[in-house]
Amino acid sequence: MLYSLNNNFYGFSNNSSKKNSTLYVVDNLDELVKKKIISKKDKQYFYENHKIGEVFTKPELDNDLLLSITILKPSSTHRKSTIDTSSKIAKNLKNKNWDIYFSSNFLNIDIYNFLIGWGLSFYNFSFNKKKDKNKFLNLNSLKTFPSKLIQNCQTELDGIFLARDLINLPANLLNPSEYEKIIKREFKKKNTKITIFKGKNFKSQFPLIYAVGRSSEYQPRLIEIEWKQKKNKPYIIIIGKGVTFDTGGLDIKPSSGMLLMKKDMGGSAIATALAKTLIAQDFKVNLKLIIPIVENAISEKSMRPMDIIYSRNKTPIEIGNTDAEGRLILADAITFAQEEKTKVDLIIDFATLTGAARVALGTEMPALFSNNKNLAQTIIEKSNITNDPLWELPLFSSYERHLHNDNGTLSSTGFSGTGGAITAALFLQRFINNNTNWVHIDLMGWNVTGRPGYPKGGEASSFRTILHSLDKLYN
Repeated sequence: MLYSLNNNFYGFSNNSSKKNSTLYVVDNLDELVKKKIISKKDKQYFYENHKIGEVFTKPELDNDLLLSITILKPSSTHRKSTIDTSSKIAKNLKNKNWDIYFSSNFLNIDIYNFLIGWGLSFYNFSFNKKKDKNKFLNLNSLKTFPSKLIQNCQTELDGIFLARDLINLPANLLNPSEYEKIIKREFKKKNTKITIFKGKNFKSQFPLIYAVGRSSEYQPRLIEIEWKQKKNKPYIIIIGKGVTFDTGGLDIKPSSGMLLMKKDMGGSAIATALAKTLIAQDFKVNLKLIIPIVENAISEKSMRPMDIIYSRNKTPIEIGNTDAEGRLILADAITFAQEEKTKVDLIIDFATLTGAARVALGTEMPALFSNNKNLAQTIIEKSNITNDPLWELPLFSSYERHLHNDNGTLSSTGFSGTGGAITAALFLQRFINNNTNWVHIDLMGWNVTGRPGYPKGGEASSFRTILHSLDKLYN
């Protein structure tokens, strides 16, 4: 591996010093005037020359010790949120060690989101390891903020950065073999059981995953990570689509469509990061992570349109378009996930599955499907306050007819030509047991443009929403 993961800089320290500059984050300036930190003249100058969220630095202080002020109006509105504002503030501050003071009117969630935004502003994926490490926020200056929330903030940032790094890695560095090594390394010290399925028996064990990955020089595989606590804890299974590169197979993509296909493992990156974060935050759940990993290449071994392959649960699948490979590997993974005798409380799968979801919702809003309306509502509510939007699309049962072939097989793609995200979700639902709660997230996993805290490139779309939804549901 030529690129070191988790080598990102967060901009935090525990360096308490009289030489630290100070950042005051307030909801209005009256509090600072009352405490004689600024004058009425300073207050007037700020309102005449600065907008909410901009930084005002007192001009009479020298450059070695700065006093900066910003007005923050907490918000969860996407792109105008507390997280977005904090990222902009962090970018605009000078390279100093900063103590921070928050107005007493702010809630812990406001401070938490500010810290998340601050940390996100320092993310940088680059093969040039020279990084700006001269800007720190002193966490010790947060006198009354719970240390547990600081720890959660840091593990959450770890997860986001890991997912982004994995998605940003090119396919020659993140092939199935290398991906296996990375995932094993990430969970090696997490008190987990790691099982790798691959090799000579793989074709009979996971026939759909094998069919997709057999054309590559790298053999397909499935990784299973188990983290179990007490039996009475809820049991959650997380599944992620791990296609390290997608040519489209024999139904080859055009060059423009293939350009970003290193990100076709984005679902697995987010699933991996989420599982690692749940363990790091010691969630009160039993957990399993399942990652099917393939490269959808082209060779004499490639699967063909109209091939019929029996899935792991013996369902005959007729291959439609070979570029619709993600649902195939997820089908076998979902079947495998439900074969234990232990009751599964929730299955969540993440996948860069369909272009149709992007047509419907754009690149910044993943599509959510679920067979449990209450669960879906909880997730959507969390998405509205985490700066991590999702939108629910229906599992419209009438479209199931598009998946049934006259020859008795299940079509992998259907034949309607429309509603592609829905038919893909309905295909996956065929492999979910009737009594199993299920969430499917069809995501882009990529920022097509950049802004502070959210640079162009790999993105952990839906990570924060699902993390905080699980916290509400189970923790």
